[in-house]
Amino acid sequence: MTREEALGVLGLGADAGRDEISAAYRELAQMLHPDKYGDNKRLRARAEQQMRALNEARDVLLKGARTSSRGSARPSGGARRGSATSAASIAFEATARANAAETARLSVVAELRTMRERRRSVLVMAAIAAVVALVFSRLRGGLGTTVFSIGSMVAVWGVVDAALLSSQIEALRTRSRELLQTRDAARRIAEEASQLGA
Repeated sequence: MTREEALGVLGLGADAGRDEISAAYRELAQMLHPDKYGDNKRLRARAEQQMRALNEARDVLLKGARTSSRGSARPSGGARRGSATSAASIAFEATARANAAETARLSVVAELRTMRERRRSVLVMAAIAAVVALVFSRLRGGLGTTVFSIGSMVAVWGVVDAALLSSQIEALRTRSRELLQTRDAARRIAEEASQLGA
């Protein structure tokens, strides 16, 4: 994985420092963790792939990251002394959470599109198989029976797979809405903290 790819995975700009990389990784790891998908094995497997990508991106970036972040970075050392530095620290964390939520949401939305396209393809295939089975049900003999049996099985399999995909699509929609709410709440907190620190 290149540095540019790693920055894209974590949703960071080219000038991200060590604090921003760590914060983005931590927030994304919480939001995209496989446990968020409960017993849904397919979605958990995809989340595990995303976690591997996050881990690799973090490793690539932290090897070459600067030790300090840009101007909006979290204050270091005596950051808890005054209300302005505390507000800056809160604003930094909330901004990191908002950015991570948006990156995670975009990942979930991309996965949602893929699932919808797959469901559409499966339903088209099931419909074609059902038509073929219906046409060949009229034929007598071994060929008609064989094609009818295969067409029927494919149609039933397609309908079952589409139903399973529908449950995954609903889980991804729910997760996308949750991430949108998280992003908006974190942005509000960051704005309030910035106003307090100003």
